[in-house]
Amino acid sequence: MRFRSLDIHLEQRLVGVLFQYGQGANAITRLQPEPGFWLDPQAPVLSWSARFADAADRATFVAQHAVQPFFNGQGERLPTFFQNLLPEGPLRRHLEQLRGCAPDDHFDLLAMCGDDLPGAVRATPSAQSRLATAAIVTQHQDALEASVVDDPVAGAVSLSGIQPKLGLVEAGGRYVARTRADGGSGVHIIAKLPAVDYALLPEVEALSLQLAQAAGVQVCRASLRPVSDIELQDTPFALHTGAHFLAVERFDRAGARHIHCEDFAQVLGLDPLDKYQDPQQRANYAALLLTLRESMGLGDEAAHELLRRLMVNEMLGNYDAHVKNFGVVYADGRTPALSPAYDVVAYAAYLGGRGHALRFFPGAPDRAQLTPTLVRQLCNAAGLLETRVRAVLRETVERALQAWPALIEASPLLPEQKARLLAHFQAVPAVQAVGRRRGRVPAR
Repeated sequence: MRFRSLDIHLEQRLVGVLFQYGQGANAITRLQPEPGFWLDPQAPVLSWSARFADAADRATFVAQHAVQPFFNGQGERLPTFFQNLLPEGPLRRHLEQLRGCAPDDHFDLLAMCGDDLPGAVRATPSAQSRLATAAIVTQHQDALEASVVDDPVAGAVSLSGIQPKLGLVEAGGRYVARTRADGGSGVHIIAKLPAVDYALLPEVEALSLQLAQAAGVQVCRASLRPVSDIELQDTPFALHTGAHFLAVERFDRAGARHIHCEDFAQVLGLDPLDKYQDPQQRANYAALLLTLRESMGLGDEAAHELLRRLMVNEMLGNYDAHVKNFGVVYADGRTPALSPAYDVVAYAAYLGGRGHALRFFPGAPDRAQLTPTLVRQLCNAAGLLETRVRAVLRETVERALQAWPALIEASPLLPEQKARLLAHFQAVPAVQAVGRRRGRVPAR
């Protein structure tokens, strides 16, 4: 039977051995935990979904790893935490071709990107001996056909999303592959490139972040740069002269240091295929609010920041804010904080529509908007004080009404994109309500 394995490290500590035994639907794909890491109360947090404050609960969780969903994948699919580390979209297809692996070979794809995964996780070919792995997997009852897992590919970076992206490092005013930077130092960025199907997409996203910040949202650092600033000998994407890309600084990197983070698919234990909805109805905004406020102990401040982002998404027509578009960062390795807003895109500049990617709470209607009734129901579901939530949302709308029209008009977007975005913004129910009280937006 085929056997492959990877050593998984977090901040230089061995977390365990991720192995795959067999092939197809009957394969066993499991993280074999390293007790020294998992039983240490001071160990850094790998995932909030696998964190236990009580020592006895932690020991039971580790002892039952063979049946715990966190440690186990389904067939050849990785355990959900690791499945969410894989790249997506055009970059994923390019890396599969570069590696020469099958499109569904998630294990090899993780190994390929093992040096530059999101957060502080690293995956490298296992140093365990064949006898040790045989004892773990088959108790010496079956012969292992150990397959050699290739080392991570230099420069291979795992980035999610369907937009063309590159992982680069700023060096002397130019953007180069990580392997050309001095030991990984410099500012690590995600280069979001122009897309054929969406005119001026980098410019639209740059404006979206600017508008979100003007409305009071904490956003990631990003700037528009000429495509000519990218210095690569080989790239899977066409780099059009005269165009711009969006250089987004990675908040999970500080020079050569990797800072751990995870998205809410990982926090909630959801497979990336369930990022919009899942059978257990965990993919909803109330679940994010409850996790931040109560489970992580971040209180109302974090919940209110998330609500600002939801209001901004509604005003921008950002219909694609699923669970992987929100995350937390562990700056000290253990204490979570809501990460800066990222992947904020005003799709209203391109197409019509309304509402949000996720339901606000189990049983809520699809594509709902933040109406007074919906806000009351959301507050009840998330345990929030309705008057304070209304004040946060109203302040967000008021700041947008004051700043957005001029920012949209001054942007480099096409005239028709500006018109669509402004018309969508003015038609949002919350904007209509605040505007009527302030005399700024005519009633529709």
